[in-house]
Amino acid sequence: MITTKTVAWALGAVLMAGAAVAAGNNSEVQNDGPMQGLERSTERGAVRLERDFDVNKDGRVTRAEMNNVLGYRFAAATRHGPTMSLEQFMAERTAEFRKSNEAMFHRLDWNGDGKLTLAEYGAAQRVRFVQLDRDGAGFVACSVRDQATSNGRGGLSGFCRDNDTNMDGRVTRAELDAAIAKRFAQSSGGGQMMNLTQFVAGEEERYGIANVRLFRRLDTDEDGLLNLTEFAAQDEAMFDKIDKNHDGVLTPAELQPRNGRSKQHGPNES
Repeated sequence: MITTKTVAWALGAVLMAGAAVAAGNNSEVQNDGPMQGLERSTERGAVRLERDFDVNKDGRVTRAEMNNVLGYRFAAATRHGPTMSLEQFMAERTAEFRKSNEAMFHRLDWNGDGKLTLAEYGAAQRVRFVQLDRDGAGFVACSVRDQATSNGRGGLSGFCRDNDTNMDGRVTRAELDAAIAKRFAQSSGGGQMMNLTQFVAGEEERYGIANVRLFRRLDTDEDGLLNLTEFAAQDEAMFDKIDKNHDGVLTPAELQPRNGRSKQHGPNES
């Protein structure tokens, strides 16, 4: 169990990050970046599908809506070509996540001064540690078995890749703190504060590595290019997973996360 001492270690992070961080960050994520993975993977996918593909804002996502958006994005990235290169894929993904990264910066900037301190920057990552350290052991195990039983939460592999610096198969609190401090120093240029431009640039650099891996997974015929079917495969799979009755429409009930809220709310929102 998570002990009082363990919770106290993360309390300052939770207070600065606010209710939005404690409940789980956006999106994205679908990403392996160190700021991602605070929501269960299906919940995160549902939030993203509604955000990206509910074109008419009626609270539902049809397969036609999703396919139209994906087709538009593919055509824009390839300039109406039949296939997408790695370079085009990387550019498309960077543009897609820039707004998410900017929104995350403002969530982490708890005092609203337009800059992140080391404590603000590390808040969400420390909350993630507490979520993954289910028995309060003081470390997160990175074994295949633990990944498979991580209570349905996504992003453990990315968390371990970012923070298991000595490659011993687990992440301790001290190891996490050191990794956070290193990333903060790299992104802030060694300064005491990190601005929005530095934060976004740092996240995009880390996403680049994850996006190369994603491109290779999607490139099922291994020709070094993505066709539209390959490009859309990840979103199609998530749609099918959420579409419980397989009617081709994601309803508000299907899109609603298990915690009973389809939208994330901050401390001043209702």
